[in-house]
Amino acid sequence: MNRRYFLQTSSLGLALPLLESVGTAAPGSAAVKRFVAIGSYLGFHTPSFFPKAAGRDYKISPVLKPVEDLRSDFTLFSGLDHRALNGHKYWSNYLTGRGSRAVSVDQLIAAEIGDRTRFASLQVTCGAPPAQGLMSFTKEGIGLPCIGRPSVLFSQLFSSDSDKARMEYLLDSGRSVLDVVMSEAKALQKTVSQRDREKLDEYFTSVRGVEAKVQKQRKWLEKPTPKVDFKPPKFDPIAPDLSLECETLMYELIALALETDSTRVVSFVLPGSGQVFTIDGERLGAGYHGLSHHGNDPEKIADFNKIGREHLSRFGDFVRRIKGMKDPDGTSVLDSTAVLYGSGMGDANTHNNSRLPILVAGGGFKHGTYHAIDRDNPASTTPKLGDLFLTLMQSMGLEMDQFVNARRGMSDLLA
Repeated sequence: MNRRYFLQTSSLGLALPLLESVGTAAPGSAAVKRFVAIGSYLGFHTPSFFPKAAGRDYKISPVLKPVEDLRSDFTLFSGLDHRALNGHKYWSNYLTGRGSRAVSVDQLIAAEIGDRTRFASLQVTCGAPPAQGLMSFTKEGIGLPCIGRPSVLFSQLFSSDSDKARMEYLLDSGRSVLDVVMSEAKALQKTVSQRDREKLDEYFTSVRGVEAKVQKQRKWLEKPTPKVDFKPPKFDPIAPDLSLECETLMYELIALALETDSTRVVSFVLPGSGQVFTIDGERLGAGYHGLSHHGNDPEKIADFNKIGREHLSRFGDFVRRIKGMKDPDGTSVLDSTAVLYGSGMGDANTHNNSRLPILVAGGGFKHGTYHAIDRDNPASTTPKLGDLFLTLMQSMGLEMDQFVNARRGMSDLLA
């Protein structure tokens, strides 16, 4: 069966997950490879992020506690960076190694595998990213804008370019896109295998769930936010205090984008500025950016870590979600998706961009270890962040032997 069948007969062109019954996994075809890069603009309190001792038996750190059950699915690194300059404006070194005038690793990967999907890559954030918080750059050094509204990303993923207005009408009316295509969906389910029928049921349930959350988020964002005494720094952009809720939605939409094979390359910027979050029913005493400049104040560090754990909790939900999703050959989507999680900021308190918090999940690598790299070792064999990127790109079929100032790779630490 031609995989385009459902897309052509559906009035909205609803994307489908990869199915074994519709020609998406022909015998001998290359395995699907995906890449997701996630960057927190303000980073983490690294003494609370990194475990005290390296190795496979490390004790989980306070900030990583929400992903403790996933430790066999990720590898943790400390001491990695690009040996670049410090400051907020150099945060963009995270994926480029050379600031905003060089191509980012996600776009190098997209150039290799992006033509196999509807979107070569997706760039996502929550609201507006910080002025210096772009993460993806073309080979010409042009920063790629991010989609910051869940409803816009949902519309791009689940409607044709000629039917945006109709999709908006469906969202506003509370109806589901599935209401329009259900007859085609039922017809398709009769022609596919039992495993595919189960996958379609799970997928349609996910679409309805995300639709409901998008609708709720749209209504909530129209209401005025609570007034607080805290005044964010004048030089920082003001981001919505609901960006954590937006983050949850964006992770769900990214998972759907991977499941439908709409794209295989995603970058996700977690913004940080003057937001004042309410966590576990308690409104934090200062804004996010202010907490990142904690001045070693224990109370501020504790609140900063609360936000860090919220980020890791949502990341953990995303990893569990794609771990439970299956490719047509029955393997986990997480196994075929290399997920890079970290920040271009090593210490926001001092604007230091060295010793970055870095975690790699999935991708078919051997995980479960914390590697503490001796960043101050001058030996040419001491790994840099670019070496990790080399290994990630090589695992996806790219013939790369150098990334900026890195040449050794890190396959020995992920094998």
